[in-house]
Amino acid sequence: MRTKSAAAWAVAVLMLGVAVGGCAEQSDRGPSGSSAQYTKSPREGEDKPDSRVVEDDDDHTVLELSDGRQVSLRFTRRGLEAQHRHASDDAWSAQEAVYETGTTPCHGIRAKAYRDTVWLAAGFGAYCRDGEEPQEVIAAVATGDLSSWTTDPTKNTIAWPKARIRDGGARVDFVDPSMLETTTLTWRKGSGFAQVATEYKSIHRWFVGRWRATDGSQQLTLHQVEPGRRARVVIESRTGPRCKGSATVSGIDQHDLSMSNFTLDQGTRTVNCPPKETEYSFDVKSSDGPLRLRKIGNHPKTVLTYERAD
Repeated sequence: MRTKSAAAWAVAVLMLGVAVGGCAEQSDRGPSGSSAQYTKSPREGEDKPDSRVVEDDDDHTVLELSDGRQVSLRFTRRGLEAQHRHASDDAWSAQEAVYETGTTPCHGIRAKAYRDTVWLAAGFGAYCRDGEEPQEVIAAVATGDLSSWTTDPTKNTIAWPKARIRDGGARVDFVDPSMLETTTLTWRKGSGFAQVATEYKSIHRWFVGRWRATDGSQQLTLHQVEPGRRARVVIESRTGPRCKGSATVSGIDQHDLSMSNFTLDQGTRTVNCPPKETEYSFDVKSSDGPLRLRKIGNHPKTVLTYERAD
């Protein structure tokens, strides 16, 4: 069965291919058929790719840049290699190693360009072409005369479905968005790749605040911390054995706020301090509450109800 990461890689390759093809169809080409018109992306501060795909299959991609130069990217037994030439009738340069590995490549090389900045993402895995997830996903950028490539050294397994170009080609953001978080790998001209950064979606404002269980057993405090970071919950018992600890929480709306990575700060773990991470979730239906702890499954059941204590 195809895993989530492998499926994401396949979808990402398809989406990027459609995007590149669409860009080529909309470009205003000159008499030579090799120049693409630069247009501004609707996303503020983002530059729209101006390259087009000349050739493309599972192992080989050729891009044509707006100035007529071409870049050839190819999987080989040694990994991923690149060549370039000034025009379609010129000789190719010598092969340049972009990434060396003996691992089998996945299907397709995702690549685009803006002016003289070219970026790509490629995946590798022992059984990637049989549906297994990539073991290595690399991002790389070349600029100027395209004679050398800077490669992300972290060997991520993130499938990088999007790349955003900014600052006239001096910055490329490889982006992996999801419902709960956005992971970004940034390349900058002059400094190369930075560490991967993750920005978490804020929890719904209705959750934020202090809540007390109606049976008097415990108190919860939910707070956002700051934008882009994981929200947190502090759980504290009010009756019985002492239990106080905290955990991260995440959720896409006012339903199914989930908890993870609980740390006990005082006392000992007790019933619902904490609730089992994979079996329970919180929800709230209005700004005034109530907040509910619910056992999830085919037949969800409310375990505790909380009222605002602010």
